Amino acid sequence: MSDLEVRPATIHDAQGIEPLVDDALGLLERFRGGPSLLEGLGVPDGTDAGFAVFARSSEGTDLVGVHVGRAHRRRRIGTALLDAARASVAPGDRFEALALPGDQAVKSLLESAGYKARLLRMSAER
Repeated sequence: MSDLEVRPATIHDAQGIEPLVDDALGLLERFRGGPSLLEGLGVPDGTDAGFAVFARSSEGTDLVGVHVGRAHRRRRIGTALLDAARASVAPGDRFEALALPGDQAVKSLLESAGYKARLLRMSAER
């Protein structure tokens, strides 16, 4: 049995995951078809610009995160990621996007794409 631990990432892993995602995008650029995929996503040549995370269930698909590196913002990369995630969902299936309170960048991205807030879920410390 291996000593490796495999588990889903949490928000506490974000700082460690970002360099891995950057590295993965850099590697993708070197694989056959990688540059055209990145171009289709709107990622400029030679950049490790951003990523989106979405979760699928029997109820539909939820975009749970979009991240674009600060140096690469305002180039419509977030919009391209959002469009690619939405395009991966079958027509007629539910697709919703989540934005955390205070995350103005994601909120602005979603609003510019025509999304409207439908639910505000709040919780109290216990």
